[in-house]
Amino acid sequence: MKKKTFIPLLILSLLLSMLPLNALAEVGGTITKAMPKPYYRDIVGQWYEQDAALFGYPVIFALDANFQGDLAMTRMEFVRALHEALGININYFAAIDIHEFFEDVDNETPGASQLYDLVISGIIEPTGQFYPEDALNREEMVHLIIKALDFRTGGQYALIMMMPAPFADHAEIDEAYTNDVMKAQLLNLLKGRGDNFLFPKASATRGEGVTMISRLINLLQNLQQEFQIHAEMKEETDGLAMRLILQNNTEQEIFLQHTSGQKFDFKLLDREGEILYTWSADKSFTMALTQTVVAPHETVVFEQLLASEAYALLKDRTFELRAYLVGSSDVYEIISEGYSAYLLP
Repeated sequence: MKKKTFIPLLILSLLLSMLPLNALAEVGGTITKAMPKPYYRDIVGQWYEQDAALFGYPVIFALDANFQGDLAMTRMEFVRALHEALGININYFAAIDIHEFFEDVDNETPGASQLYDLVISGIIEPTGQFYPEDALNREEMVHLIIKALDFRTGGQYALIMMMPAPFADHAEIDEAYTNDVMKAQLLNLLKGRGDNFLFPKASATRGEGVTMISRLINLLQNLQQEFQIHAEMKEETDGLAMRLILQNNTEQEIFLQHTSGQKFDFKLLDREGEILYTWSADKSFTMALTQTVVAPHETVVFEQLLASEAYALLKDRTFELRAYLVGSSDVYEIISEGYSAYLLP
């Protein structure tokens, strides 16, 4: 049995840094609690009653108006439920083909377009075979929930610096999912079965699947009440618009301190991570201390346009925008590696 290790986790300030996908595909969608659907006949009084009503969409599960929450949840059922809960909406400029990612799913298969979106969003990896009708096991369900959380937050959320008690069957968790399970425990997304057992290789039930999705959506809604930082880039008629967006959803002013007149920076990178362009490279800034104040419920946008002539020289190689907030805060951690947005192939 392979030895499992935990990656140490530090306390992070609650940040919400969504990663919008732009240019050749536009991602939309809002994290909101789903409206209750027509009630299933068999969920009244069940522990998953509310979650099934909110996230057990009849188009996926309805079998004679029954939810059948103890049945194993298939991989495609989970994809469809997660996709709708996240509110993902990608507008493509060309017809999609799921065979780009999976050989065992057809474009006509219910859920194929949602599966395609989750691959583009980075939640699911294109592995060639998806096995849509197979049962989803519990450790992979946790992995997909954490991937969805990372997609919507850019990986920026608070984790209490306290190791959770490991599950009694921790040694059975695949090493690739160990840290996801730990994060899910710290974020109160995951609870075990019985006497603190995860049963990682067991099939997740429909009841467990919609409950995990419901907990994810509740967490995202709570995070949206905090201070958000994210990057955005968009091709426009006169060039490439590069934006760093600061959104204060709190009741307090947020003060950002800058050691010079430079408050932000933008870099364009190719797929290999090589820097193609740096906005500040030909700029000079005053050495005076400056400050940015983001008022309660205010959004501050730092924006620059890379003109069409200059962008044309880089367009075919540009893959990622990395936006930097050049400053510090006594309340919120500023991510020194920057905030990313992407151009899709």
